[in-house]
Amino acid sequence: MDSANRLDPRYEEIVRLARELARESFGVDAPLCGDDLDVVLSALRMASGALAENRDAAAENEKRLTELMEMIVDLVSFNYARRVTVTEKDDIFDGMAVGLNMLAEELSTSTVSKAYANNIIESMSDLLVVAGPDALIKTVNQAACDLSGYSRDELIGQPLSLLIPDADHDGLVTKGGERQIERTCGPKQGGLIPISFSAAVMRDNHNTLQGVVCVGRDLREAKQVEAERMRLHEAVQRQSIILEELSTPLIPVTKEILVMPLIGSVDEARARRMTEALLAGIVERRVKLAIVDITGVRAVNTEAVAGIVQAVHAVRLIGAEVVLTGIRADVARTIVELDVDLSGIVTFSALQRGILYAMERVKGRSVARPRAPQKIDEGR
Repeated sequence: MDSANRLDPRYEEIVRLARELARESFGVDAPLCGDDLDVVLSALRMASGALAENRDAAAENEKRLTELMEMIVDLVSFNYARRVTVTEKDDIFDGMAVGLNMLAEELSTSTVSKAYANNIIESMSDLLVVAGPDALIKTVNQAACDLSGYSRDELIGQPLSLLIPDADHDGLVTKGGERQIERTCGPKQGGLIPISFSAAVMRDNHNTLQGVVCVGRDLREAKQVEAERMRLHEAVQRQSIILEELSTPLIPVTKEILVMPLIGSVDEARARRMTEALLAGIVERRVKLAIVDITGVRAVNTEAVAGIVQAVHAVRLIGAEVVLTGIRADVARTIVELDVDLSGIVTFSALQRGILYAMERVKGRSVARPRAPQKIDEGR
């Protein structure tokens, strides 16, 4: 960790939170690898991947539950043509899908006993209510009783609005039902429970209204999961923003001198952020000389050198002078091997020497400058 980051309390907080996130959520002991910025990046990437996997799994489960609910609505509406998709996962959804498909097949070819049909309805985990033409409840399953807190006897014969306050019976009949609308269930103990609500209108062969079949799924857990997902997403976003700021810090030495210390690795994205931050800082502070210190850059490859040189040239285009410090022996060797043109760019092996040069330079003193890349002084 460089001195600039030690001065910023947010840096320590971010690293600590990232390590706790890695250890508690993903079972990885900190440090993960590399320096502190790599630890934070690794934790954020794992969190992002976990969020993506959870979001995809939730969307798939929502889709399969919706298909099962629509199948149930069709069955109690005497429509036996629909079939539910059975996947290769062999999970509880597939078990329900196979059972419903078998029931639909049997219903379409034979007469099923009332006890068997009731057993299927009672095994549902979602609320099921059948209201008659008069909007009074005729049938409820155990899930409806469990969710509402009412007993079966307390619900039978009561208005549909007792259980689902915002469901308009006459409106449902007029519309012919509805699919996957968020409504509320009114529990006995008070308050409201959000549910995913579907309804189908039952009519006989003479088109006479027989009733309305309502199915509802408790959304409390889904809403809690979504709220937690959003909270984590916002936390990751905030940490990413702070991390970007810390990955390209600007440290004013004087009103006319600015230092940007780089730590870790430099890829194309970071080089772009580095250039943007450096240019913005120079223009905002009206800086005459900027020092780019690469002491903390672990590996200087073609991509890193290209990004750093691009930033240096961009700064010179807006009229500021650039000093490049942190030129180690291996860095100098790489620059020579890559045949990078550093003519006109002052370089030093140590940041301290670069700062001294910069202070003398802005005071108007005549300071000797390297005339060619091969003059890089690794001992200054």
